[in-house]
Amino acid sequence: MGRIEYWLLGAVGALIAFIAFESVKSTLEPRHYTLQIEQSGRSRAEALDKIAMGDSSSVREPGLAPTGGDVHSAVLPSRTRAPIRNAAQVRRRLADGAQRTYILDMLATQDSVLYRWPDNRDEGVRVWIQFDPHVRDWWIGYVQSARDVFLEWQTAGIPLRFVFPSDSAGTDIVVRWIDQFPPDELRIGKTRRLADQNAWVTHAEVVVALHDRDGDTFPPGEISEILRHEIGHALGLGHSRDRGTIMYPENTQLDLTETDKETLHLLYSLPPGKVK
Repeated sequence: MGRIEYWLLGAVGALIAFIAFESVKSTLEPRHYTLQIEQSGRSRAEALDKIAMGDSSSVREPGLAPTGGDVHSAVLPSRTRAPIRNAAQVRRRLADGAQRTYILDMLATQDSVLYRWPDNRDEGVRVWIQFDPHVRDWWIGYVQSARDVFLEWQTAGIPLRFVFPSDSAGTDIVVRWIDQFPPDELRIGKTRRLADQNAWVTHAEVVVALHDRDGDTFPPGEISEILRHEIGHALGLGHSRDRGTIMYPENTQLDLTETDKETLHLLYSLPPGKVK
């Protein structure tokens, strides 16, 4: 075999190795819920000091846009009672609990507004999970996976109880499935939240894709991970800057952490609305 043939074989081998490396690399890259939250702004310690002094203006950090990406909030007036608000008590609870949570990250991207559902242990929050979406690779087990995730979040000790009617009419939270989001959107899940004039959440819709933008199917474990993140939004949580939490904008964490639960618990110990 001549020198040219050896050179050609070497070039072909190098090309095959490069393609194989890129394929493996792509599978290891995190799938995005949305673009990463910008890391600029004041430190947590500075924000805590301001809250303790009664000034929440610094909670809105420069360079950070209001809540967006995979969660969208809209206002729809309702007749739900206004929350009882004690400004000093709110500041004290925030100062006490912020170090163990990412509540300040949420305030920074939500214009210093907290959103949550009214306490409802008696009637329960009605959740309808789509059970016949006619989407390729959909599995009936995903319905139970979604129910399990709601019950996981309930272990945070929040004043909510979830019920799962078979009919979507009049439900509070809807979970739907789609094939995939448009290729130009860096998302694998999306949540739309409706809140009233007092920032009580009144309705939420969660949409979960079964395939990524390349058409590859998410395994069941990753579907559960997407559900944990998006249902967290439906319950009122915003994004976290901690990569080790389920509410980080990229799916770097599979399971709920104590920090996730502590944040939800703190949120539901506070009234909704603007932190002043």
